[in-house]
Amino acid sequence: MLDTAHHTLAISAVLARFFQAFDDKNWTMMRECLCDEVFADYSSFLNVPAATISADTYVEQRREALQYLETQHNFLNLRVELDPWTQTAAARCNYVIHRFDPTAPAGDLYFHSYGHYCFTFLAVSGDWKISHIVQHLLRNHGNPDIHGATRSRGTTA
Repeated sequence: MLDTAHHTLAISAVLARFFQAFDDKNWTMMRECLCDEVFADYSSFLNVPAATISADTYVEQRREALQYLETQHNFLNLRVELDPWTQTAAARCNYVIHRFDPTAPAGDLYFHSYGHYCFTFLAVSGDWKISHIVQHLLRNHGNPDIHGATRSRGTTA
């Protein structure tokens, strides 16, 4: 039987590292949080179909889209459900993502997002790793043109 409190804290720590990796531009740390293949569904944000991609591709896409921005990823209201039979876990958390263009005067250019994520975790060599990421966008605020992934896709605020 899984120790629920222990595993919930471990999953929370993985998510904290995952979101911190965006803000610190620590792409190695981000990669360490992921399974070798990741199902990524950002269709509510990017209007692109969900897909299973390599973790390296996932990280490179985020690096390209966000490398020039200052970001702050916040997650809250984490709920974790463990499946002791499959050694998997599902997690849901709300998010607030702040993005700023550091070249803009006095924070004139920003693009913030609000919503919730659903994650699936697999136990890999005794550590929890993210295998599925599904973003459910509630609302954007600001100028989407500063976000590398939305520039060519016409996402509106």
